[in-house]
Amino acid sequence: MTLAFAPFSQWYVAIIGMLALSWLWLRPETTRPGLTGFFFGLGYFGVGLHWVYISLYSFGGAALSFAIFANIILILFLALFPMVTGWLLGKISRSATLLRMLLIPFLWCLGELARAYILTGFPWLSLGYSQLGAPLDGLAPITGVFGISLAVAMIASLIAYAWITHQKAPILFALIILATVYISRTLHFTNPVGNRLSVALVQGNIAQTIKFNPAHMLEGLEKYVTLSANRHESVIIWPETAIPFLESDVTDSHIKELNTLFLSKNQTLVTGIPSGSWEEERFFNSVIALGRGEGRYDKHHLLPFGEFIPMRTFLNFFNDFVEIPFNDFSRGDAKQPPMITNGIRAGVSICFEAAFGRDIRHAMPEAQYLINISNDSWFKDSIAADQHLQMAQMRSRELERETARATNDGITTIIDARGNLRKRLPRFEAAVLSGYIQPHIGTTPYARYGNTIFVVMMALYAMMLGLFTLTLRSHASTVPSQHHRT
Repeated sequence: MTLAFAPFSQWYVAIIGMLALSWLWLRPETTRPGLTGFFFGLGYFGVGLHWVYISLYSFGGAALSFAIFANIILILFLALFPMVTGWLLGKISRSATLLRMLLIPFLWCLGELARAYILTGFPWLSLGYSQLGAPLDGLAPITGVFGISLAVAMIASLIAYAWITHQKAPILFALIILATVYISRTLHFTNPVGNRLSVALVQGNIAQTIKFNPAHMLEGLEKYVTLSANRHESVIIWPETAIPFLESDVTDSHIKELNTLFLSKNQTLVTGIPSGSWEEERFFNSVIALGRGEGRYDKHHLLPFGEFIPMRTFLNFFNDFVEIPFNDFSRGDAKQPPMITNGIRAGVSICFEAAFGRDIRHAMPEAQYLINISNDSWFKDSIAADQHLQMAQMRSRELERETARATNDGITTIIDARGNLRKRLPRFEAAVLSGYIQPHIGTTPYARYGNTIFVVMMALYAMMLGLFTLTLRSHASTVPSQHHRT
């Protein structure tokens, strides 16, 4: 299943993987579908998310044993979702029945939706992401990523049912779903407007080991200033915490100088910076606009254990094992006004927020493009950065807005409104990506309603399953009585 997602992006593998799981769940010989789902989840998340330990061990000061243990706990937790799916299948239906075939995509996607919200959510490796740039991604601006997951799971379940029962009709229905969703790729809900905006995305490649070291923090800031000095683009974008100092500590010096510098060049500087107050002991992971820019953004969707401790009363012991800078941020408001960059409004997100379309859509329809800043240095050269980028691409596809994405050491890129990479920088190089962003206006259905559309779909699906179950029970109770009268 890992091969279905970035950086491998073999989209058809997701259908094959779900087909195999559905086939196992539909076999009469499978007596413990919950256990089957659990072991599938171990492989799915164990391989796809093997990289989580890296940040704790390499940069968090944790012992290797604790880092691996924490990684295993996360994998075991996520494997519970397909396990519960299998368990419910066993409780609700018999194997190899039409009802079970219909239940598989419903329960799987219900699990994905729950995974995106429980403990603030961790939707990494949701099936829909694997279909970016593939025949099924036309649903993205309509239903969001979870609607694509439903299409994948439904097609796989239909094929598996046809395989086991030797019926041809399910194959036909699978092809109809595939064709219908493929046609949806021709739909456009937004339009380009105005002139293109020139942008420069600065990738400083500051080593994570020295980024927050007081002896090197000023050196890192000066590197970004140097890389931006001779740029002529309208908007200069620096990555997450490119300015590692607390904003209140540098307001009257470096911030003022930067504001004057970029104002004199008729440019906007957008940069990540921690903000807050030592007196109030309240801090934010923020983005500010300087020069010919207006606005600020305080990160709303924080990374559990990286930026805050969930259920602190019970889990505060985590801080006894790791040392992560700024791991006690406060949340910004859910809805914040777009940032104005040289007259063009931009919806801003920071790092982990790229995984949550339900949050980024709040900037619509005012925002004419998206800015995402990140620091994926925490995971070295693992596949985490590619998976993270794929989610940022999905946000462009869902909202039909172009994205300027600046990161510390990659992947820095410009994404078009269809989720395709237009330009990118090599990883682990200090460089500047120069390009253009085309502003867009208009609103996709997903931007307007968010996951509500998918929830309504699932509710209708549940009603259909309920009616189908009642029909089966009614038929089962009628047949014996007729036989008795005969």
